[in-house]
Amino acid sequence: MEVIITRSFLKDLKSKPKAVVHAVEKLISQLEAAKNLDQSGTDFRKMEGQKKGESYYRIRVGDWRVGVEYIHPKVIVIRILARGEVYKHFPPQ
Repeated sequence: MEVIITRSFLKDLKSKPKAVVHAVEKLISQLEAAKNLDQSGTDFRKMEGQKKGESYYRIRVGDWRVGVEYIHPKVIVIRILARGEVYKHFPPQ
């Protein structure tokens, strides 16, 4: 697949620990080698609340989530955020 990386993703990645950066580099090489998202060997899920025709996914990388848009044969890597980051500041009641 063709992997397109956005500027917002690169900006997010600059502030992440080196271990996360290495894991993301491995993820990107897996995506490039795969024929489609199903065969990539990644832990992905379709994001909820999408409009018809949208194809946004989140890919798990440890405690982090990489947000992508999948338009076969392209994967656009959009963001990387911590999983459950909100709950550190506002725990569930």
